[in-house]
Amino acid sequence: MKKRTIIELTPFVDILLILLFAFLFNISETNEKAEVATNKSIELAQENLELKNDLEEKSNSLQDIANQNEKLEKQNTFYKNFYIELSNIIEKAFEDVEQPENIGEDEVERIKKLLENKGINLDYFIKNEALKGNFFVLDITIQGKEPEVFLNNQKIDFSITYEQYASENTRENKLNILEEKIESSLKNNGIPQLILITIKQMDENVFLYSYNLLLEAVKEIQNKYGADRIYFTEIPFLYNN
Repeated sequence: MKKRTIIELTPFVDILLILLFAFLFNISETNEKAEVATNKSIELAQENLELKNDLEEKSNSLQDIANQNEKLEKQNTFYKNFYIELSNIIEKAFEDVEQPENIGEDEVERIKKLLENKGINLDYFIKNEALKGNFFVLDITIQGKEPEVFLNNQKIDFSITYEQYASENTRENKLNILEEKIESSLKNNGIPQLILITIKQMDENVFLYSYNLLLEAVKEIQNKYGADRIYFTEIPFLYNN
């Protein structure tokens, strides 16, 4: 009787084992899918976090640019008002002063135009205020959207776009190029003991990010050789309304 019972149960046990194996297989497959889904969720969360950080960084960068722009606008307003007052003083001085007999009308007009030239006057006042001894002067000018950069009227091979400025790697590379060009210009003059670097925007097409990069390069040069040896001053561009 026992033998018959065992024989009768054997097919049933086989079926149970098959079902158990199928169940375990399904559980294993489900766990694998769940693990894949979990890993994918982690990857997506990480990507979202990186995007969030990137957006915050760009937002902060734009805010810094806006603050710098506001600062430059205030400087521009100050210098415009300064020149209005200066022009009035010059005009009144020419009205009050009696013309010497040995100076003709043409010469007087030439002197008046020279004094009214904003670029010449601004360079003169700022440079003479900054110069306290014998300095080697490196005039750096920047113009256009590309932009074009000149070191003592010598154009250097340099350009930058906003995309390049926004990318940390290319921005660092462009900054290094500017530093090398400026340092090379100084080395050509034997790295003088005292140096004054002037930075001047030549037209209204210059983007603020390219101007800021140039300013940063000059500051890096100053940090390298010392603030007691290298001085710099910014000569703002006067926008026409």
